[in-house]
Amino acid sequence: MRTQIVISSADVEKLKQRARKLKKDSGTPHHEALDQVAQAAGFNHWHHVSESAKTFKPTEQAYYFGVIIAMDLKDSETFHDTSGSFVEDEFAFSLCADDLYESLCESVDDDGVLIRDRYSEAELKEMAQDDLMNYVFYRFTGTNIPKRVQGVVDMVRPYSFWPPTLIWLRGVLEDGPSDHALDEDGEIAGIRF
Repeated sequence: MRTQIVISSADVEKLKQRARKLKKDSGTPHHEALDQVAQAAGFNHWHHVSESAKTFKPTEQAYYFGVIIAMDLKDSETFHDTSGSFVEDEFAFSLCADDLYESLCESVDDDGVLIRDRYSEAELKEMAQDDLMNYVFYRFTGTNIPKRVQGVVDMVRPYSFWPPTLIWLRGVLEDGPSDHALDEDGEIAGIRF
């Protein structure tokens, strides 16, 4: 069984650059240089790099150019999209983790103090990692990308009573618009605590 490693297209390009440098510096044939660089990075061979990048590409595309949503773990239990517009994405956390960390660092505690000023970097990373475990990520598979967060919320409404907790729209992290669930008439039908 081959281990699935998440690798972005930017990281693939960096590996290719290393392979070109190795080829130039040592005269190693191109295919061997690619395999050596791949193995040094923890892959079995270059084909493993290519397959991993291909697997990760839909997530990367949704993050940078489309929509990824994070549903609270409890809310995800009732998220049902049989149309395939939103699919659970086990790799999205790898792109979204840095945004969640930065958002945590920029938030303020009950005393009005920046969280970044109150905790060490190690504590902040642990807090962000713990927070990350509270979400299930979904990527939008369609091509009609809304211009605003409310458009994403409207797209999610048929599949979930609750709105997404977090939304990445074209690579920008947005908080969900509210902790209220609305019915078909726009009336508050539930409040998240």
